[in-house]
Amino acid sequence: MQLNYIENPSISPETIASLREAVGWGGRRKQLEKIIDSSYLIVACFHHDNLVGFVDVISDGVDDALIRNLLVHPDYQGEGIGLRILKLTVERLRIDQIKTVNVLFEPGLTDLYRKAGFRIICGGVIDNEVDRSND
Repeated sequence: MQLNYIENPSISPETIASLREAVGWGGRRKQLEKIIDSSYLIVACFHHDNLVGFVDVISDGVDDALIRNLLVHPDYQGEGIGLRILKLTVERLRIDQIKTVNVLFEPGLTDLYRKAGFRIICGGVIDNEVDRSND
């Protein structure tokens, strides 16, 4: 299978929203343009012209980077795309000399992130969109 990994590709919010929906996440179409504009780095994987993998990173460009939104289309999961995207992302951040790379993930993905070189520590998250829907 011919896969093409690209840093900071020109990619539409609609394309990313479609991938988000394919993995069962909300499309967030309205927010994606702002998300893309605020990203320090995007790494995407294409099979032909189809977006099959994606991650974005926010960073101050010096001390901290936060990896967000790692997505792999369900039809392509288990092919090593997520791990390859993570390794490319971490390598770019290392080249850019960013001190600390952070990521939040579900416990079931611990092995993936260990394989990508992350030291697993404890963390927490507040999701204001989810918390608001419980009111």
